[in-house]
Amino acid sequence: MQFQGVVPGAGPQWAIRLFGGWQLMRDDAVPDVASRERRLLSVLALQDGRPRSYLAGLLWPESDETRALGNLRAALWRVQHRCQGLIADEHALVRLDRSVRVDVLDLIDLADQIALGELPDRKAAMVVLTSGDLLPGWYDDWVIDERERLHQVRLRALESLTDLLIARGDADGALHAAMTAASIEPLRESAHRALIRVHLMFGNHVDAVRVYRSFHRRLSTDLGISPSSQIVDLIRPLIEVRTATPQRTPSPV
Repeated sequence: MQFQGVVPGAGPQWAIRLFGGWQLMRDDAVPDVASRERRLLSVLALQDGRPRSYLAGLLWPESDETRALGNLRAALWRVQHRCQGLIADEHALVRLDRSVRVDVLDLIDLADQIALGELPDRKAAMVVLTSGDLLPGWYDDWVIDERERLHQVRLRALESLTDLLIARGDADGALHAAMTAASIEPLRESAHRALIRVHLMFGNHVDAVRVYRSFHRRLSTDLGISPSSQIVDLIRPLIEVRTATPQRTPSPV
C-alpha cells in the first residue's frame, strides 16, 4: 500500500515524524535541527500552506508582529540553508515541499481509505495506527488541538477497520484492531462495541459478556454512568437466554 507523501521511484527523500516523538530524516541521516526550526516544520507538516503572518503569530504569540516575523525569517533561512528541498517558500504561502513524507499524512490517508471501505494490508495499517501520540511533551495550544483531532481520527479508523476485518472473516485482525482501540481509550463505548461485535461474530459469547461487564463497571466507577442502549442491545440476547434457561434440580441421591 502506498501512503500519501511517498513519491514512487524518487531518490533521497525528506521525512518528518511527529508521532511518538519529533524526528527529521533523509535516508539514514538525522539532521540536528534547533527547537525553533522544529516548531516551524511541525506546523507546516500539520497545516499545509500558510501565510507568513499566520505562522509568525501562531509560533510566537507573545511577541509583537515585527519580532515574530523576524523570528520566522530566521527560522526559514536556517532550514532552507541546512535542509535544502524541505520547504517551498512561495512568498504568499510557506509550505513543505510536496516530496516530503509526513507520518501524519500517512495516518490521514489510511483513515480515508478505511472510511471508503477499502481494506488495506492489515499489518501495514496497524503499524500506522499504533504509531504513538502526536509530539508528546509539546504543550502549545495548536499541538494540543491537533493531538486530539488525530487521536479521534486514529480511533475511528481502528473501529472501522475492525468492521472491515469482521466482514472479511479475519478474526485475529479484527480482534487486534478492536482491542487496540479499547486500550487506547478505555472509556470509549464505540471501541468496546467493536470489540464485543468481534467476539459475537466468532461465537465467543463468554468473552463478549466479560467485555461488557468490565466496561459497565469502569463506567460506573469512573464516571457514575451506565452504558447506552446500543451496547446493552448487543449483549441482551445472551443475558436473556441465560436467564430463561431453567436451572436443573439435582436429583436426589
